[in-house]
Amino acid sequence: MSNNKKAVFFDIDGTIFMPNLGVTEKTKEAIVKLNENGIIPVICTGRSRSMIFKSIMDIGFKDVVAGAGTYVEVNSEEIYRVDMKPEDIDEIVEAMVKYGFNPIPEGHDNLYYKDDINTAKYKEIFDLYYSELSEFMKPIRKGETYAAKVSGQFTDKSNKQAMIELFADRYDIVDHRGVLLELIPAGFSKATGIEKFLKATGIKRENTYAFGDSGNDLEMIKYVAHGVAMGNSAEDVKEAADYVTDTIDNDGVYKGLKHYGLI
Repeated sequence: MSNNKKAVFFDIDGTIFMPNLGVTEKTKEAIVKLNENGIIPVICTGRSRSMIFKSIMDIGFKDVVAGAGTYVEVNSEEIYRVDMKPEDIDEIVEAMVKYGFNPIPEGHDNLYYKDDINTAKYKEIFDLYYSELSEFMKPIRKGETYAAKVSGQFTDKSNKQAMIELFADRYDIVDHRGVLLELIPAGFSKATGIEKFLKATGIKRENTYAFGDSGNDLEMIKYVAHGVAMGNSAEDVKEAADYVTDTIDNDGVYKGLKHYGLI
C-alpha cells in the first residue's frame, strides 16, 4: 500500500450512528466519496467486533479497529486480536452485579447479557443489539464468557468508586456519561489500535484523521495528525481536537471531511 495513502478513523456511537437517528444520508454519502477518492475510511470503535452492525459496515467500510484497540482488521481480514481470560471476566461480572451494574461482556465473536433484564435501560440496550445481532448474542455463563472488555450499565444502585478501587490497577476505566462504565485491559486504546493499523498498512501518521465525541476517543483524537470533535462532543474532546465540526444530526462528519478537503 502506498505511503501516500490517507486514512480517516470514525467512532461509531455519537459520531456516525445514534439509535434514534441511524446513519444520516450525508454521512453515508461522505463514506462513499472517501472510497471514490482513494481515502480509506476505518471504523474505530470501543465496540467489540461482534457489536458492529453489518448495516454500518455495508456503507463502505472494510477496515476496523474495535474493542478499544484490542482488535484490528485490514481489508476485511483480522490481523490482531486480544481476548481476556474467562476467569477475569467472571471476576468483573460478579463485582458489577454486587455494586449495582448490569454487566455486558463484549467479545469479538459474541456479545453477552444477563438473563434477568431488570431495568428499562438495560432492556433498551438489549433490544437495540438483539434487533441487529441476535445470532451473536449469548447469556453470561461462568467460565464460558469470552470477551475483550466488559461494560456495565449504570443503575440507581451503581457504586462506581467501588469498581475503581477494585480494578483501576489492572484496567482502564471509562465512564460514558453515566450510561456505561467500561473496563478495558490496561494499555489498550483506540490509539494503540490505530498504531497497529498504520504499521500493517504502511500509512503515515501524518496522513491520518479521526472523528469522535466521547472520552474513549481522546487518545485517538490526540494520536492522529488531524483530530475532529463532533459538535455534540464532551468538552474535553472538543478541547483536544484540532477542529470542531457540526453535530451528528447536522451532518458533522460530512462537513468535517469537507473542511479538510477529503471529499
